[in-house]
Amino acid sequence: MTRSSSILKAASFVIVTLGAAGFVATTSVPEAAFAKNGNGGGNGGGNGGGNGGGNGGGNGGNSDHGGGHKGGSGKAQGANKSSKAGKSNGAPKTVKASKKVAAPVDATYETPLHPSQKGKWNAANANQAALDAHIRNQNFNGTIGALSQYQLAAKAAAGTELTETEAAALDSLLGGNGAVDVSDQDLADFLNQDVVEGDPVYSVEDGVVSCSENCDAADLEAAQALADAEAERVTGEAKQAALDDLLSASEARIVNESNKPLSPEGTDQLLDELASALNVTRADPDIEEPAEEPAEDIAEEPVLEIE
Repeated sequence: MTRSSSILKAASFVIVTLGAAGFVATTSVPEAAFAKNGNGGGNGGGNGGGNGGGNGGGNGGNSDHGGGHKGGSGKAQGANKSSKAGKSNGAPKTVKASKKVAAPVDATYETPLHPSQKGKWNAANANQAALDAHIRNQNFNGTIGALSQYQLAAKAAAGTELTETEAAALDSLLGGNGAVDVSDQDLADFLNQDVVEGDPVYSVEDGVVSCSENCDAADLEAAQALADAEAERVTGEAKQAALDDLLSASEARIVNESNKPLSPEGTDQLLDELASALNVTRADPDIEEPAEEPAEDIAEEPVLEIE
């Protein structure tokens, strides 16, 4: 019995030992395999899960947790490495560069405008012969045509004497604007506007002055000169107004057809520089000076004499 008991005890010990080894193998091997599937090479301490959060099967967190029982830090380290590596599928990250758009900057009057600010109007440096050809042909289309119009309008508005070719081109631009018909009645009304009883009364026919009443003191020569001067003044003012309007329209065309944006100050400088390049002068706007107010009469206070 004693020998049999010993044999039974030894057999029981072997069975228990084999059972424990089998239990360890059963629990550790699947755990290691599970970590490998989640982390691509985990070392049982939870440090092999660097890329598990991306494409390792989606269970990297669990594998790290499994390793955490052994190493105590598998979950934290696996999560940190996964976040640092990014959440892409291994593709390089593309960084888009910001695009800067420079706003137009106007040069001050102390410095000329840059050619990039003038744009198409750099053509103002063209040969005068090209401008003359457009004026001669009365062709005011396009960039050179606009500059030719501006040059001719500025010369006419400034009272510069024009050639026959320029005058004909100017008439085509005006198109009848500025033509005023001063009637005979207008001239007669002008001559008789201050007439009192006994003064000569004048009449006008086809621009010729004659006397109709109280003619003894009439001065027909002086009256004719006054009538001619008045007719010239009226027609001259109307034509000058038309020329000023043409110059304003020509400047507005330069602004509207410009292919470079400018501020109001830059636009004014552009027109000045174009006028300089075209050898013309821009007309200054009429500035009305404020009328002087009459000084108030201040009464002198009487001086009291002290006895």
